[in-house]
Amino acid sequence: MAHKQMMFQAEAREKVLRGAAATAVSLVVALDHAHARFFLVREQETTELPCLVSPRMRGGRFHSDRQDSPGWNEGDFHGRRREEVRRHVAAVARRIAGELRAHDAQEVILGGSAPVVAALQRALPATVVRQVAGTTPLNPVELTPARVARVTPAVHRSHARLLQTEWLGRLQAAYGRHLAATGLRDVLHALAQDQVRTLLVAHGFTRSGFRCAGSGRLVLTKADAQGESVIRVGDVVAAAQNDTRTLGGQVIDIEDPELAARIDGVAALLRHR
Repeated sequence: MAHKQMMFQAEAREKVLRGAAATAVSLVVALDHAHARFFLVREQETTELPCLVSPRMRGGRFHSDRQDSPGWNEGDFHGRRREEVRRHVAAVARRIAGELRAHDAQEVILGGSAPVVAALQRALPATVVRQVAGTTPLNPVELTPARVARVTPAVHRSHARLLQTEWLGRLQAAYGRHLAATGLRDVLHALAQDQVRTLLVAHGFTRSGFRCAGSGRLVLTKADAQGESVIRVGDVVAAAQNDTRTLGGQVIDIEDPELAARIDGVAALLRHR
């Protein structure tokens, strides 16, 4: 009974999670060597946050024969420039971490020239690096909220497709080691044995099924229950996602239709045979 109650509570939590996903927030950051602009992108709204401007060194370029411009030797001049950039990207990295926490944003998109974005990525904490959804060449001086709203979905889709492709590659490799299951019946059987480490689900795939009243396991048909009394489940795929998370696994939604066609609705990477 305790196992059954835990599964029903997980199903209730999944409804909350699906509602939260509908209002997912992206943080878009566009920067150059001295400026950074921050935007929050929701499904129907793009909001600009206060920008960050770092002070820069005054004076012209180095001239070895002039004492008034800029007034230090070439090594010091370039060293100061590098230090300014280092401090700037460090300040931007701190700001990104703060904005992600403050606004509960799920991902961050970095915009700017390749060298500046690369320097920023090196300065980001590991926890923030895992939330980077992609990069794009954006000029913070000319950027508008409308352009940010147009760019963000494309970057998100590209990043999501890349991650989904990587997961399907892992699934293919796991087949060779007999550590994968495909098809809803086989996946539900593996889930009942606590074998599922990662559940891959084709976006929008649903099927009705049953939950065994005694053991709490999910089955596709009454015959699969092997004599146990069952309770009808309207969406056994959603229930399997809940159970996977409850048992410490993760769920990957395969959104791209072309990639989703490679699996038979659902598939799973297994912890053990």
